[in-house]
Amino acid sequence: MLNDTSSSDVPPVTCIVSDGAMSFTLDAAQELDIPEVLFWTTSACGFMAYLQCHQLIDKGLTPLKDESYLTNGYLDTVIDWIPGMKGIRLRDIPPFIRTTDPGDPMIDFIISETERCQKASAIILNTFDALEHDVLTALSTLLPPVYSIGSLHLLLDNVEDKDLS
Repeated sequence: MLNDTSSSDVPPVTCIVSDGAMSFTLDAAQELDIPEVLFWTTSACGFMAYLQCHQLIDKGLTPLKDESYLTNGYLDTVIDWIPGMKGIRLRDIPPFIRTTDPGDPMIDFIISETERCQKASAIILNTFDALEHDVLTALSTLLPPVYSIGSLHLLLDNVEDKDLS
């Protein structure tokens, strides 16, 4: 019904662009047989870290054994296997991995959302190539086409309030 144009002057939906954390829209795109682009407002490094959550668990790096791991130097552990992110430490990974709860819902959610990214037609990230070239290159080998737009905060002064009404 959404793409039934026989009764109105409204053009059909031809593409969905949704927030990356709302991957349920992939189901709608599949049902309508149209492309779906997931837009993650995080940086490429942040997104690559999200993609590694399952491996962080498999390697025993998260969840933390107890809260002392937050202050005992454990977070300085170097993670040398994440593509495009040389010298990254656990403390540099998005903070939700610093949980002691093996059933943390945020980790489960991120794993679920990033696994579904494979079904997207493309992924957009809030970055630019000169800033995160290595990570963007690595992501392009793992996922559908990855596009960088950004940095989004630079658009703040270019949008007039009257344009938002």
